[in-house]
Amino acid sequence: MRLSLHCVGGFTGPAGAQTRSVDVDCLPAAEAAHLRALVQALDPACLPPALLKPRPQPWDFTYTLTIENGAPRQVRFHVDAAPPPLRKIVDVLEARPPDSP
Repeated sequence: MRLSLHCVGGFTGPAGAQTRSVDVDCLPAAEAAHLRALVQALDPACLPPALLKPRPQPWDFTYTLTIENGAPRQVRFHVDAAPPPLRKIVDVLEARPPDSP
């Protein structure tokens, strides 16, 4: 399984966009199990394509999570509108360095 988190927004807008990707199969067993459990709790098959705040502010960050485990699944969201497992996935992926440009 591969996870990719793209983040854009804030005061830097598109210029500050960052992507963080991870191949879960290459992680240490405990970390991989934690991420797999979060994805399972999220239930990607039931996710809507977007989970956005009704009135976002110009400085809000917008995230796009891509889950590649068979057919890719993508959800665009604001953290404030995301369910807890999705927020935890963001925390885990944001602790990793951004992908090289």
